[in-house]
Amino acid sequence: MAVPSAMYHHTVPKSPKVGLIWLWNAVLEGGVLTAATPVLNAIIQNVDKYGTTLVPTDRQQVKDLATGIKNKTITHQAGAARPTGWDSFAQIYIWLPGNLFTGPRNRADDPGDKFDAAVRFVIGASSAQYKTLQAVDAKIAQFAKDRKKTGHAEEAYANLGTVARTNLQRTPFSSAQWTWDSGKNKPKVKGS
Repeated sequence: MAVPSAMYHHTVPKSPKVGLIWLWNAVLEGGVLTAATPVLNAIIQNVDKYGTTLVPTDRQQVKDLATGIKNKTITHQAGAARPTGWDSFAQIYIWLPGNLFTGPRNRADDPGDKFDAAVRFVIGASSAQYKTLQAVDAKIAQFAKDRKKTGHAEEAYANLGTVARTNLQRTPFSSAQWTWDSGKNKPKVKGS
């Protein structure tokens, strides 16, 4: 299957409802942004390896901002002025390569704001990457149910840090992993 128009798909959703954006905002509002330390460390160490479109100066701003947030020398507050490098940092955080796979637009099996379980047919259901992303999503959901249990956020970020440290590339498109859903007249992951 040729891909006329490809895009990156998130495994763990980026959603502000209950996804990566929501998690960041929730730990920020709850005063437990230190939970994000594992992913901040991974970004600092690996942003130059992610293959982004950011120029070296922007990547350095991402490192500086992540370091400042981690060390509490830069405070990040909802509604406050954006710190230098924020847009570049947000791009990296939301589009971590290990949480992305390449596929066609307008998928018949696109889960929207939910975990993209179809990726198990792309990266392998038994792969460490898939299992770790499942754990991230599960911990975000648990934290959403009870924000007093900050350990769930810490575990989500520990797992996301592992993905950000060990999966430095987006999963590329392979036509063998996609099929056509004739009922919906759209492509879908083979097996989903």
